[in-house]
Amino acid sequence: MPAPVISRDEAVDRIIAVFRQYGYEGASLTRLSEATGLGRSSLYHHFPNGKVDMAQAALDSVRAWLATNVFPALSEDLPPEEKLRKFTDGLAHFYRNGERACLTDLFTMGEAGELFQEHFAKGVRALIKAIARVVQEAGFTPDDASTRAEDAVIAIQGALIVSRALGDQRPFQRVMRDMTAKLLAR
Repeated sequence: MPAPVISRDEAVDRIIAVFRQYGYEGASLTRLSEATGLGRSSLYHHFPNGKVDMAQAALDSVRAWLATNVFPALSEDLPPEEKLRKFTDGLAHFYRNGERACLTDLFTMGEAGELFQEHFAKGVRALIKAIARVVQEAGFTPDDASTRAEDAVIAIQGALIVSRALGDQRPFQRVMRDMTAKLLAR
């Protein structure tokens, strides 16, 4: 019986799960093939440059999902508090309340770091800038807003790592719950 055919999007979703579980370097072609149900030749058909193309497709998919489902909250015509709450709710959903690993953490070291560092630097800078705009709307100076936004991104990433290390989602959940109040505290 032939193997079931899955769409490229479904393959990318499964590839993301492998990268989250094993990191870039631990995501072998064998693991990627097993997760997708595609043989190596089929993987190379969809991703001619192998794991690099798979990683890029994973990053593109994550970026598109966040751009559609999370980041727009920061630009809505709402008070700053509501924008930030919607944003943190979206992030909590995306990371399954701290259960999922962040590709930024996993892809900024080793070979992946060499390949994708600029991609992540650009994304992190854009996120800090977007959060800072909302904090500025709440009456903070540009410098203070930028520092607070950078601290928020540090807290998010740190909470994801700590939650994963402890096997306990509560640190991430606490950071998400308290983020708006901390960003806007006087």
